[in-house]
Amino acid sequence: MLAYGELGLVPLYAALDRRDPGADWHALGHRFLALAARAGATSRAGLFDGGIAGIGAAAASLSGAGHYGGLLGRVDAAVGAVPDHDLVSGTSGAALYLLMRPPSGKRDEVADALAGAGPAFPMRRVPAGWAVGEGYADCGLSHGAAGALAALSLLAAQGTVRADGIRAIADRLLGVARQDEWGTVWPAGVDVRGWHPSPRRASWCYGVPGVARALRLAGEALDEPRYRRAADEAMARLLVAPRVWGLESLGVCHGLAGLLLITAAFAAGEARNGPAGATREAGYDFAAAAEGLFDRLCAAYDGRRPLGFEVEEPGLLSGAAGIALALLAVTGDVPAMSLFLAA
Repeated sequence: MLAYGELGLVPLYAALDRRDPGADWHALGHRFLALAARAGATSRAGLFDGGIAGIGAAAASLSGAGHYGGLLGRVDAAVGAVPDHDLVSGTSGAALYLLMRPPSGKRDEVADALAGAGPAFPMRRVPAGWAVGEGYADCGLSHGAAGALAALSLLAAQGTVRADGIRAIADRLLGVARQDEWGTVWPAGVDVRGWHPSPRRASWCYGVPGVARALRLAGEALDEPRYRRAADEAMARLLVAPRVWGLESLGVCHGLAGLLLITAAFAAGEARNGPAGATREAGYDFAAAAEGLFDRLCAAYDGRRPLGFEVEEPGLLSGAAGIALALLAVTGDVPAMSLFLAA
């Protein structure tokens, strides 16, 4: 699967091939893509969970000069909206795949599904062992409303605009935010009884960076300063308080590479639109923060380790491929990966 298995190496080799087309990176990527394709059809729809959108995203990243047209055509026909709307296994992930492909009616289908869900966060995934009440709704980027908001916002940037749906989800996320001594914080989820707190961590999947990134994309899609300001201020306050980052690893999903990608995306947004709110008043510099995180991640490299970093597998979300791809994206050698919502 794209998240943890060898398929996650394909986008990395595609990026390396764009950087150095004379090497054999495309051949390596093709080898791993072929292994996944030979494994047979999958009934799952998702992007990161071994579903059809993940196979398509890997092929699209490697397609270059028109390769894999038949495979991509089959994925285009099969992918679409599903009952789960999350980024890892559902409709939000399908939207990211479709953004890698030529415009089609499928974009309208997934946009309508995500926008139609409104502010209710109809995400079905509940963390293991949690006792949640009626109407539980996930707020995270990987499995919840922030992922749907980010996908809708990227679709809008490409012309598939569902402004009411974007506003409904963005306003709801702002409505469940709280303030503590380190700034804005969001829950992992909410139900009729209130918050289900997430550990205060600076991760891609849950916590301030993921939700703030979704709100920043919404602000850019709708030219809404209120969303941009809330996102920028939440990230700026977080980045100056590393003692509360609570990162568990070096990888993208809940580690340093994910924080680097999102911080670099904020730096790019600031370069396009200028700083907002408190970040302007304080002269906060997202680009400098990204450089510091980049140096910190590079310093974690250890050539004595089989994968170069303290990770257990080569995959995209938690493994070495995601770390390498994050470093490549941030240096500007390759475009930032839309798979991580850092485009």
